[in-house]
This record gives sequence, structure tokens and C-alpha cells, in this order.
Amino acid sequence: MKKYLILIIGVILGLRVSAQNAEDFLNKVVEKMKSYNDISIIFNYQMINTGAGLYENENGFASMKGNSYVLNIAGQELISNGEILWTHLIDDEEVMISEVTEDNNTSPIAIVNAFTENISATFIESDDKDITTIEVTENEGDSFDRVHISVDKDMNIKKVYVATPDGNEFIYEITDYKTNLNLPDSMFIFNEEQHPNVEVIDMR
Repeated sequence: MKKYLILIIGVILGLRVSAQNAEDFLNKVVEKMKSYNDISIIFNYQMINTGAGLYENENGFASMKGNSYVLNIAGQELISNGEILWTHLIDDEEVMISEVTEDNNTSPIAIVNAFTENISATFIESDDKDITTIEVTENEGDSFDRVHISVDKDMNIKKVYVATPDGNEFIYEITDYKTNLNLPDSMFIFNEEQHPNVEVIDMR
């Protein structure tokens, strides 16, 4: 789940795609996002697998500033300053520390850059005249079947839908979107002094 979660947060926070008409539209969205110093979102997450009888529904939040990010959902908090990743299991009172390398870089920017190398995108119909929806598919591989990205008239991403080959459907709906909050760099570093009861597992 974490791989898809990071991917979709990356899509929400900034996306480049390679398809003629859809690219022109999404490039405008990206250029607008790139003009912000930082972005923070609150979102609702759903995971559905009808065949397996699975349904999950969680609320979460994420923030990004350059290569730094914070993601908090379902009792897990991922914090990275672009060089170190802290994986905080809140209920278990554990935090695992690992070094960010080229091979394990899970920042939204890094994952989205890799994701966009092998995709095509097209416009699809939307029931809402104020919403533009784009479908993204892989040219090769089977990481996902399709991704739908819905953008409102203000060029903000409102919803992302992902269908995967194993029958899972992931839906991320943005309920709040804020920019240029002047987020401090300290937000992207796990503060051990504020969590004295947390066991630190240093994997570097």
C-alpha cells in the first residue's frame, strides 16, 4: 500500500505526463504548482477490492517543500528532509531511520519522475462541467491498470483514482489544499525530544 500511497501523493503534489493534448493541460497545472514554495493537503483515502470483500477508509494529510515531505495516514507518519527518511509507527511507538539513496528515494518528486517515463495520457468525459479528468495508462509494465486525475477550474487536483492489476482500487479525494504557508524546515525532521517514549531503530 505504501508504494501506491507515495505515488498518488506525488501525483497530487506535482505531475508531468507525456501525451500531446493532456500534457498541455497538465503542464499548466504543474507550472502553477511549481510556483508555490510549499503545498499542504488534507485528503480522504479509500481502498476497495470488491472480489476480496475489502474496504478501507482513512483521512490523512501531506506536505511537500522541495524534496522534503511529510505524509501521515493510518497510524503511520513518513518524514523526510530529502536525505533521511523517518518511518514513525505511531501506535507501536517506533521510528525507523534510513538514509535516502537513489535506489530507495521515496520522495513524491522522485517517484513521480520515474512513474512518468512510461505512460500515456488522454482526456476522458466528466459528469461535472467544472472538472477536467485525464486518464493515465502505462505503455509497458503492469504497475497499474489506469489512473484518473480530476482537476477543477482553478487548476487544482481534486481527486485521483488508481486501479491496479490485483483488483485494488485506490481513491484519493482532496478536501483541503493550501500553498505558501512558509513551512519550517524543522517540520521535515523527526524530533526525538518531542517523542521521548518512541524506540529509535537506526538502519543507516
